[in-house]
Amino acid sequence: MPSIALVASLTMLLQSAVCANEYPNSKVTELEIDRQVSKIDQHHPGLDSEHRYLGACGKEDCSLEPGQSLPVLDIQVGGEISVSDNKIVKKSWSSKSFDSKGKVQLVQYVAANRSAARQNRPFTDALIEKQFSSEKLDTTVIVNTADMMAFTKVFVDKKLAKNKIKHQTVNFIIDDNGVGIQSWGMTHKSFAIIVLDANGKVLFAKDGPLSEVEIEDTIKLIESQII
Repeated sequence: MPSIALVASLTMLLQSAVCANEYPNSKVTELEIDRQVSKIDQHHPGLDSEHRYLGACGKEDCSLEPGQSLPVLDIQVGGEISVSDNKIVKKSWSSKSFDSKGKVQLVQYVAANRSAARQNRPFTDALIEKQFSSEKLDTTVIVNTADMMAFTKVFVDKKLAKNKIKHQTVNFIIDDNGVGIQSWGMTHKSFAIIVLDANGKVLFAKDGPLSEVEIEDTIKLIESQII
């Protein structure tokens, strides 16, 4: 089944829809995650949907250039999210993992911030319509939580875990220290789109909202690479 994961809105933190196969027991696990999230909401009632994620939008292009290899990004604090026995598991993650996949990579590096999440909603909507197969296009969503308070990071972890249950083919990464800002030249409170070819070379990279022309060109670029 075609599968693509997109950050459509961090208001509900990566609840954007994709077509994906769920684990047979995912409903049970998802209910457990929901229960845990509800506990956080009860302890922090002031964190309603209008105030969980606030901040300004970043609009500068990142420093990655087409044709170059993606600088290695090692995330030790935070890491890749998975769920095992109703428990959230995070393990260290490295962008070196892209090298072994042998297919086109779509990387989304986004601040855990409502304004940042909105920046590339038009692009993610356009991508959803295409429904690229996960067998040909690998998707990695990296959420920068460096600017968040500790108790809200817990909320982010649980929401991402819930999304991982639904969308097993997508890689969800937490960057607690914001190391991607230094390694990849990103800006704070922004949303970057990076496309890599099957050899890990940068095809396209922009930190901040894509224009209509850039959206169209990037979709065509992905199409040209996965045919």
